[in-house]
This record gives sequence, structure tokens and C-alpha cells, in this order.
Amino acid sequence: MRVAVIGAGNIAEKHLEVLRTFSDVELAAICSRGHPRIDTLADRFSIQQKFTDYRTMLDTIRADAVFVLVSAMQIVPVAAECLKRGIPSLIEKPPGLSAKETESLAHIANETNCLNMVALNRRFYSVMQRAREEILRVGPLVSVLVEGPERLGEVKAVGIHPPEIIEGLLFANSIHCIDLLRYFGGDVEHISATSSRWDEEQKNSFGALIRFQNGATGHYVAHWMSPASWAVTLYGMGRRISLNPLEKATLIDSDRSEKILPVDEVDLKFKPGLYGQNRFFLDAVENRRPITYPASDLADAVKTMRLIEAISGGAAW
Repeated sequence: MRVAVIGAGNIAEKHLEVLRTFSDVELAAICSRGHPRIDTLADRFSIQQKFTDYRTMLDTIRADAVFVLVSAMQIVPVAAECLKRGIPSLIEKPPGLSAKETESLAHIANETNCLNMVALNRRFYSVMQRAREEILRVGPLVSVLVEGPERLGEVKAVGIHPPEIIEGLLFANSIHCIDLLRYFGGDVEHISATSSRWDEEQKNSFGALIRFQNGATGHYVAHWMSPASWAVTLYGMGRRISLNPLEKATLIDSDRSEKILPVDEVDLKFKPGLYGQNRFFLDAVENRRPITYPASDLADAVKTMRLIEAISGGAAW
């Protein structure tokens, strides 16, 4: 499969490290409108063709799949162009900064019947999948707690992010942990959310109580002014699993015994989740099969974006 990559930043490098290990993949081209690392990446990963305009690249080469790995502000227009051309696309998060933007991409993909997948790599953490299996092994999931603080002060202090990213941080970055609510709990039946401001011009404290269609409950807690890290706790029948940090899962059984769940070698060698995610996408491309759970396509990602909007606005369904 001939794969083209749009983007030459840090996340592009992480994807390329994985892609070059796949024997059925040819890295056909890389494009960046001005990132200085494009030459370094092209040389390191033996990519022959380099472009500064993604439209020109898509016109010039025959790509079986494209990886859209650009900044959050550029994802929508770049992804839209790939989808219009019907090129199977792996789209880095966020798939827009609103549910409306994600819906627009999903509409294009539907019109062109273009296979697509949103790069929510935490769904492919080996410990995430193993944790889910361990909970369901003894009964249904009862509840999932997701804690998703952000370092708003640090993000602002860097001084490189446009106002849209800072104001939309729940979409731009928190999508990774909020999406885990749906990864574990499924589709949302009801949500009651609250949000407030603490010594900031924008909201920086969020809480939500969720009822999933399968009867499980979800809790989302994110207080950006308090030091913490992303964490997930799963409650099942007679057992609990803590993922804190997200890359480590500890199972606590009914007899209070504890066990650390194993991590796949590829999640130690590469950025966690990327190997499984990229392999899943390319297998779908090669076998011409739709994107299904545990992955998320644009149509599915719309549901996560709507959930984020409810959390952001302190809304209720």
C-alpha cells in the first residue's frame, strides 16, 4: 500500500516510526507547507517525494491511504480535500473544533463513500483493551470514571497556540480522555453536566454525570486549576481497575488482591496505541472493510464531539 503523510511535526514522526515497520507499506510521499523537519523525516524514513502543497501531492501521486497529521487548525480543510477525492484517510484528533465541523467531514465521507478513521490512539492502548476485557470477564461494566485535567496555564504560557485552540481545549486535547467514556460505556442516553470559571476568563472546571444506553453510568471530572493527571477507573462486578497513568492498569479483585495488567511490546517500543491503531486502519483499507469498534470513524466521532459540547456548556439531554 502506498501511504502519503501530510504533516511533519512530532506526531508525524511517531506515526512514521510505526509505518516503516509494516512490510506491506510504502511511504510514498510526505507534505508540509513549511515545517523545517520535512527534509530530516524524508531522509530518515526513505521517503522519495516531498511536497509543500497537499493538493499538489494528491494530484501527483497515487496514494492508497493518507495520514492527515497536521495542526488542529488545519485538520478540517486538509481532511476535507482528502475525503472529497475518496482517499482512505486516517485523521489525527481533533476532527474539528466543534461537532458541526466533524459533521461536515462525516458528510463528505458519506457522499464519496470514503473510508475514514479518527486517530484516537488511546482506544488502542493494549492496557485499555485488556482492562475492558477483564471487567467484562466477570459481568457488565457498572461505571466508568474519567478524570481529565488540563494544564491551561502552561498551554497559554507557551504562546504559540491560537485563541481558538485555547478556548476550545476540551475539543483540541481533552477529546482523548472524554472519548474514553464512550469507548468503555458506549452510546450516551442521558447527561447532566455543570461547568464554571475559577480565576480565568474561560471555563476551567467541569463535571458530568452520564447514563449510557446499556445502563452503566459515567462520571467526568476535570478541574484545570488543580494538579493531577488523566486517569480512568472502571467499576465492574466484584472488581475495579485503575488506569493512572493511562498507560498502566491495576486490577483490584473482590478479595482485595492487586494485579498489574501486562502491556504489549509494541506499546513500549512506540508511542502507545499507534501500532495497533495504524495496523487496524491499514488492514481495513487493504480488505475494504468498514471501520468498526474499537476504532472510531467520523460518524462515530460526531457523538463524542456532541458529548464534549454538552460537557463544555454545562448542558443536559
